Amino acid sequence: MDMTEAVTVVMIVAMTCGIPLLGLTLRFCVKPVMEAYIRLREVQNQAPQVQSLMDRVAYLERKLELRELLDRSIPTSVQPISAEAPAALVKKEQGLS
Repeated sequence: MDMTEAVTVVMIVAMTCGIPLLGLTLRFCVKPVMEAYIRLREVQNQAPQVQSLMDRVAYLERKLELRELLDRSIPTSVQPISAEAPAALVKKEQGLS
């Protein structure tokens, strides 16, 4: 076997085994990166939807304030509301009727 044949055999074996191994390696390396990128794009696309919902809630709060159904300020943080608040609201609505 001369030098050219030996190099050719080594190259063919290296390509036969190396290309699939390289493909698998790239797949396992790139897949998590691409999934993270896709999730990031999904979150960025939801930002206008969140802003739209915030605008709608603010609009509904203004409507309730205009009708005097909402006489207290809305808390900025999530806090448990006592059971007395809905009962007081029902009494107020009955008094308006």
